[in-house]
Amino acid sequence: MYCHSPQVNQLTALLVAHGVERAVVCPGSRNGVVVHNLHALQSEGRMQLTAVTDERSAAFVALGMTLATQQAVAVCVTSGSALLACLPAVAEAYYRHLPLLVISADRPQEWIGQWDGQTLPQHGALMPYCPTHTLAAADADGTYTDAQRWLTNRLANEALLALSRQGGGPAHINVPVAEPLFRFTTPHLPHERMVRRHEPQATQPLPAEVVQLVAGARLPALVVGQYERGDLRAEVAALTARRQMLVLPDIIADVEGSHRLLAFDRMDATAEADCLPDVVVHLGGNFVCKRFKALLRQAEVQVVRLGYDEGLADTFCHLTHTVRCGEQAALQQLAAALPPHNPQVARALQRLEALAVPEPVLQPAPQGAFVWQTLSQALAKRSGFTLHLGNSLSIRLAARYLRSGLYPILANRGTNGIEGSLSAAVGYATAMWGLSIVVLGDLSFFYDANALWNVALPPNLRILLVNNGRGGIFDHLPGLSQSPASKPYIAAGGQHFDAQGIAQAFHVDYHRADATHALPEAIEAWLGEGERAKLLEVRTDD
Repeated sequence: MYCHSPQVNQLTALLVAHGVERAVVCPGSRNGVVVHNLHALQSEGRMQLTAVTDERSAAFVALGMTLATQQAVAVCVTSGSALLACLPAVAEAYYRHLPLLVISADRPQEWIGQWDGQTLPQHGALMPYCPTHTLAAADADGTYTDAQRWLTNRLANEALLALSRQGGGPAHINVPVAEPLFRFTTPHLPHERMVRRHEPQATQPLPAEVVQLVAGARLPALVVGQYERGDLRAEVAALTARRQMLVLPDIIADVEGSHRLLAFDRMDATAEADCLPDVVVHLGGNFVCKRFKALLRQAEVQVVRLGYDEGLADTFCHLTHTVRCGEQAALQQLAAALPPHNPQVARALQRLEALAVPEPVLQPAPQGAFVWQTLSQALAKRSGFTLHLGNSLSIRLAARYLRSGLYPILANRGTNGIEGSLSAAVGYATAMWGLSIVVLGDLSFFYDANALWNVALPPNLRILLVNNGRGGIFDHLPGLSQSPASKPYIAAGGQHFDAQGIAQAFHVDYHRADATHALPEAIEAWLGEGERAKLLEVRTDD
């Protein structure tokens, strides 16, 4: 039996109609009727539920599931501050165009500001990252009119369609629920009108002016930031193999390129001007490599931006054209239009190969370097895994020791915060086969340790905690070490915590190693099969 609230039953029916098949649910009384309906769907084989207690973590777990399934995933929370805890994940989903659906239960509006528990304004609580669609509620006497039913149907359809509009993004459905809460008297879900949106895709979305600009460039380059909305590997590989463009992906671009951005770290922009492009085609999200960004911002270059951006994404400060389109079709059009074997591309590649980088900008201390060297060697011998990275030092060191496009590399680089790094990996592991390998520092781990507070923690999760007792990225900020507040306050150092107790509390297999010659063996054992998730903590004194 389903609940007695008509608006909840309408929403439940539309979730099924729009193909939402996974939901992360959090405890609470006001959202209990929504969770009851989702559980009823699960008993019928139409929904998969995951229970997570911490709402902030739960929203990131759902976000990780969207990455694994490429489908919308819901997180269902109760009223009040529980909804506000979802905001970091919603911001992350907004900047990465991920279809994260937040369903919140709400209390009667007349009790806002009246010292009634868990009651606060929820409409618009997740702005500016996504608007709220507050469904209609039955009247106090239980009356639910045709106008109210039509309004709930329209608003729910609008929110669910927003999840896939122009590249995708988050949506928020706010469900008012009045007492009595728990009456489960409805034998069947209602038949609901489902609205479908059709957005024709152009096979050649680039205007002739843009194609001519790229084709006439001395050294055209394709620069790819974080990309997760489909597979561009075939299109990028074609451009690379024919040397039509210099292809420069970031570590989280999920494509292989002509050369690693590491070569630009010590480049003199004046002496190496031939290696810098004069026309850049830019797509994808966050771009991590600071040195390369700085070089392009100083260069004489025209930038063409592809994708469904809101506003103008002028990352390199030289934007001249922006094309709202699907990236795959645009790259196919360029591959068909650009001349093959551009001689300047070949010369730039030769110079980049020869370019020496004796003192990298971000040089890890010896123990940290050994950890990453050992990990990269171990991963080179494996397949069928996904690598998740924390922020911020982890992702920058990964760019130094790993290559993009060889296996999926994911990171929360929408807003670049450390929250949710582990939770997103847990969600991904829950919904995806193969090992989900997480590498993160101590600040990211302890900040998001509630990710392990999960009734069904997936056994394919592998966590590598590189613990140096502080935020390591702060060691690389010029001038910061001169402040007496640097280590104890800014970098959160001064006391070394370990993760053994947390692992034991959440039933995670725990192992500890030092950055010594025994580390390769410890990593191989950690990557091996097991019945539970595994955590390997590597203590470094760097």
